[in-house]
Amino acid sequence: MERRANNYYDVRAQDVKLEDVTSSEHNAKILRMLRDDDLASTEEEEGALYIVDCTKDYGNTFFVKEGDDWGWLGYFIGRNKQISNVHLFYLPKDGEEVSAFMEGIKHNRSIEYLDFQHKIEGDSIIDRLAPFIIHNTNLKQLRLFEVDLGFNCAHRLAVALKRRQHKSLTLLSLQCNNLSNEALEKIIGALSGYNKLKSFGVAENVCMRDQKYYDLLVDIIDLNCITSSMKNAETLGRLRDNAWDEEKALNVADYDSDCGEYFCAEEGDDWGWLGHFIGKNVQIRELNLYCRREYAYEVDVFMEGLCRNQPIERLDIWRCEIDFSSLTPFIVNNSNLRSLELWNVDISLGNASNLAMALSRRQHKSLTRFVLDQNNLDDDSLSEITAALSDYSSLGSLCVMGNQIRREGCLLLGTIFGSSALCLKEVDLCRNELDDEDLQTLAAALTNATTLQRLSLSRIRSITAAGLRALSHLFSSACPVETLFLEEMNIGDEGAEALADGLMGNTTLKHLVLTPNSAGITNTGWAAFSRLLCDTSSINNTFRSNHTLEHIGGGYHYVPNPDGSGKLFVLEIVFVAFLLPLSSI
Repeated sequence: MERRANNYYDVRAQDVKLEDVTSSEHNAKILRMLRDDDLASTEEEEGALYIVDCTKDYGNTFFVKEGDDWGWLGYFIGRNKQISNVHLFYLPKDGEEVSAFMEGIKHNRSIEYLDFQHKIEGDSIIDRLAPFIIHNTNLKQLRLFEVDLGFNCAHRLAVALKRRQHKSLTLLSLQCNNLSNEALEKIIGALSGYNKLKSFGVAENVCMRDQKYYDLLVDIIDLNCITSSMKNAETLGRLRDNAWDEEKALNVADYDSDCGEYFCAEEGDDWGWLGHFIGKNVQIRELNLYCRREYAYEVDVFMEGLCRNQPIERLDIWRCEIDFSSLTPFIVNNSNLRSLELWNVDISLGNASNLAMALSRRQHKSLTRFVLDQNNLDDDSLSEITAALSDYSSLGSLCVMGNQIRREGCLLLGTIFGSSALCLKEVDLCRNELDDEDLQTLAAALTNATTLQRLSLSRIRSITAAGLRALSHLFSSACPVETLFLEEMNIGDEGAEALADGLMGNTTLKHLVLTPNSAGITNTGWAAFSRLLCDTSSINNTFRSNHTLEHIGGGYHYVPNPDGSGKLFVLEIVFVAFLLPLSSI
């Protein structure tokens, strides 16, 4: 396209045959409306123009094809006094055509919303767009999508924004612009005085998500632009403004719920900002992660933000693949962390090493509760972790459930249980694949656990009466266990008799929790428990009966606290011993 003189269009504007400078009668009609300030209104928008390279059902749409003169299109847009919205979805590849088009647009003073959505080098448009930005006092919204803005282009855009006298912009959206942090800093620095700016969107740029990035944007970022819903935006707002209720946990999941505070993560939620606001918040005490992003980059920027948090006391991770090297700064530096619970988190040997290293480097050994549930842990992985826990003197609750622990793992756990440096109150080993010999190893180790109050061996279905008989050493030792959970286990009459024999003379166990319907205990087994609690065969035997055990049965529900304490709710009593004074016998 040949370069035209400045007055080329002015001289010919009224006489030019619009059919000769357009590819269709429809496009000629659009130019005529622009020239005559007679742009038709639609039900959705007034004074809007769409420029596309395909047929779409928009109101006032210029369908670009071969034969359309971009210079005339830009000229009529530039001189029009009625048009308010321009949505540009296509620009020609020819640089001269782009230049002629932009030369015309820069004269427009009525456009309120200019929307560029086309992959193009910023050098082609920014310089010619600058006069439009500076002098159009009606401009309120500017969106540049896939306009490649290098540092120089960003600098020229910033200069135009700074020189603008009317700071009337309410929306500035920069997406997929290849912005660096330095380029972004230039643009943000030019926004001083734009008090009406309600929405500033920066997404999918190639800039590094470091702390500087978030510090630059935190005061002007539009939360609705980085979230998928109004509810999520409100959640980020409360995190950002430190208006969080300390009594409420934050749940991050891929579903929503009316129960508690849920951030329902969907497409459109920026995990970098979520991590940043969690990291900066000083009120949140509990975080439950039920999901994570698929892309490693989003996981990394989320973790970087989370790891800056200090107030979180309880972190629960459910069904998420976590690289513990990325979580290490959080574990090492958060001195308030008391409870770490990992549910259905697959922990390989290498990842177990990362977790163990983080636990070892932690200066404040303040963990009181540690849960590993269905993590595919084997004995080697467990070895790394137990070694790191050996000096956690505050650890009151250790739960290693549903893993692949065998004999070596039992020996490792035994070292932890018998450590004089620990004060374990609760040990939960349910759903592990242990056999009778494994239980014998554990029972021997637990005899040195002088602070243990609750022990769970529930759902370990391979244990028989021979294994349960090994618990007699535990019951007669210095271990003060008060509650033993053996739920959903086929104990049988022999197991019941083994337990009853072992509990003879025990003065600490109060609750023996079974599942009566599946325990396989007949009248014979219940009779053994009856004799244990109140042997009426003689006064001496009655005196020597177990006067400590209060309940045998199911329907128990234990609610742990992060500090290792908890509450036991008795929902159903199957067997109760009413111990009468000797004088009444």
